Amino acid sequence: MTKKTSLILCTFNEKNYIENSIRLINENIDNCEIIIVDDNSNDGTLEILDKIKSIYNFKLFVRKNERGLASAQLKGFMEASGDYLGTVDVNSKDQILYFKKLILKLNEGYDIASLSRYLKNGGDQRIMIRSLSSRLINLVCKILLRIPFTDFTSGIFLMRKNVLNETKHLITGYAEWYIEFIYILYKKKFKIKEIPYVQTIDDTDIQSKSFPNLFTFLYLGSKYFLRAIITIFRN
Repeated sequence: MTKKTSLILCTFNEKNYIENSIRLINENIDNCEIIIVDDNSNDGTLEILDKIKSIYNFKLFVRKNERGLASAQLKGFMEASGDYLGTVDVNSKDQILYFKKLILKLNEGYDIASLSRYLKNGGDQRIMIRSLSSRLINLVCKILLRIPFTDFTSGIFLMRKNVLNETKHLITGYAEWYIEFIYILYKKKFKIKEIPYVQTIDDTDIQSKSFPNLFTFLYLGSKYFLRAIITIFRN
């Protein structure tokens, strides 16, 4: 019997991508529960979801008094009923296509399977400032944490539900929580598998939430470095 997969989609003003993401999930992943956690979008995202709810099955949670990626992901995880739990970027055109491989690895007995740009056959085709900063952050994490993991900033993964029970307290901040999350899983002897992933070049019509401007980009980048240091000192 096919294990049930729950995918968390965290949205804020994603009207250009939300329907396509839901369609791709339905076309490519069997027995999948879609959970959308929206931070009160005002661009028409919620109207689109209302229009397509008769076509696609999904659970929608609209947060009016709270924002933030990590808390939205945690909300989705806590509402999920699947055997496998994961997240995917709504504005990605290719991440969803890798989830069959992630599911296969969990079926083989791994506790968590994660996409990596830094394994053989992986890659990062984004603009130079983003790809270089990602490499720098991951280099620092490898030096500080000293575990056999290559991509601490991917954040695209699938895990068994029991993994959440021991790690949900770590899901705080923005996306940098994944650094400490992976470190703790290694220390607890969970079986972890990375799969090569090529992050394609940014589309000209996508405004990244992590790079709306240089100041925000540098601010969020500093949180990754800080989380890596904190991880060492409190674990």
